[in-house]
Amino acid sequence: MDKPEMNKNETAWTSGALGRGEPGESLSETRLWKKKDPFVPDRWDSYLALFALLLGFLFVRWVLLSWQGWGVTLFTLVFCGLVTLYLLKKGLPIPKSSWFWLVVVILIGLSYSLWANNGLAPWPALLLFFSTVYWILCATGGLILDKTSNLLPLDGYNALLVIPFSNFGCQYKGLALLVNNRVGWGKQIFPIALGLFLALIVTVMVLPLLMAADSGGFAKLIQGILDGFRGFSDKFWETCWQLLLAIPIAAYIFGLVAGSAHKRGTDLFEKDITLKKLSGLRILPMTTVYILIGLLCSLYILFIGSQAPYFFSAFVGQRPEEWQVYSSYARSGFFELCRIAVINLLVLIAANIISQQHNRDSMLLRILNAVLAMLTLVLIATAFSKMALYIGAYGLSMRRLLPCVLMSFMAIICGGVIALQKWSFSIMRLAVGAGIFMFCTLCIINPDSLVAKYNGHRYLAGTLENFDMEILYRSGAAGVHAALQVYEQNSDPTLELELQEYLLIQQQQADKVAGRPGDSLERARARQRIIEYLK
Repeated sequence: MDKPEMNKNETAWTSGALGRGEPGESLSETRLWKKKDPFVPDRWDSYLALFALLLGFLFVRWVLLSWQGWGVTLFTLVFCGLVTLYLLKKGLPIPKSSWFWLVVVILIGLSYSLWANNGLAPWPALLLFFSTVYWILCATGGLILDKTSNLLPLDGYNALLVIPFSNFGCQYKGLALLVNNRVGWGKQIFPIALGLFLALIVTVMVLPLLMAADSGGFAKLIQGILDGFRGFSDKFWETCWQLLLAIPIAAYIFGLVAGSAHKRGTDLFEKDITLKKLSGLRILPMTTVYILIGLLCSLYILFIGSQAPYFFSAFVGQRPEEWQVYSSYARSGFFELCRIAVINLLVLIAANIISQQHNRDSMLLRILNAVLAMLTLVLIATAFSKMALYIGAYGLSMRRLLPCVLMSFMAIICGGVIALQKWSFSIMRLAVGAGIFMFCTLCIINPDSLVAKYNGHRYLAGTLENFDMEILYRSGAAGVHAALQVYEQNSDPTLELELQEYLLIQQQQADKVAGRPGDSLERARARQRIIEYLK
């Protein structure tokens, strides 16, 4: 068996030259973990530690329990502003690429104050969280290869878990600095807080005695004050729980930001050691790889060729004779084809990572990679045509739109795999860039509203038999505009009653969050339009 060979073309996987290390050096003798330097906070760390408590509280109050409305947007802007200010005051050189991720975070955050995006949940929340974490790592120069690369999963693991929890207790060192002589005004905070706390305890003890000894005037004054706080107890305990949850969240935020800035816990995946370990994964014999990919390609060619008329009938908008119902034909094999496309991409990734030779050194491997990617494109196109046929017959929904977006994304990756056989670039960077662009576009364009408007226009034009109320309800307030259009021009009394009920429900839901952090531009418009039409 030939030993794995390394050359300059290995950059297609690592996006950088792989170090070989010194002769006789064993990876087991190399220490992945280094003893961390003690965390020594400065003035800006102490300020961040204090503001992290505020950020933790705002996250719980505006974001964690709802993930809706302008509260998420405001928190995102405050968080990004404070972190950026902290990094600038620390004098850290911020890479240009990190500004791209900052724009991504802000765009996703802004979308919450515009639209509810019910059909995208929970993906915007997950993308906002992961993008924010990755932005901080990128802004502090903590990426393994100093840029978005094929090592993105390791960078993500580092940012999500290693760095924050390695520095989880450092916030309290920053807070301790506020009562230290190194921060002049900060040393007064603890005595003031202690005095207020002791005064509260003494007041609780003395107040009942004063009221008992009072002739009536003081008791009435206190009772009036207490009456003003009736109903406050529930909010008080709710706020206490929010403060309690804010403590670990603040520690996580500070650990991530300050730990990345101080480079504490960022050396778990050192560049040279990580690249050596990745080069050691190339253990699969080339004959095995050739047989695996070759047989898969042969199987797909046989499958496609054996049922070409059925397989490609959707491309011309026709239904095979043996299929009497559009929905049955369109759904038949659709999700299976999508799963096959995902499996093929995983096979391509795994085979090219662990094969003994790089694809640059094997013409046959490059050919097989390209053929499998092209066959996967055929499967994706077939699944796409089936979904288009289904949408043409029964209208659009988010459950039909999102698979189309996913198939488009996989088609881009397959195209990238084909291009990778000739040019050298990071396929992970291509995937991340395409995925981020597509998803940010979805968040901004309000797809729920587009779905409702599409169905409404087709129903009014007579090309759609029924106006699906279930899809409208899933759209939430985004469907109000389309519902009002259909309501004005509809002649079906049953549908008119259903639309009235839907509009009243949306009005009630929008009124509940009016002026609160869960409110949005979409809900404000829905309230106004419904009142105008149903008054």
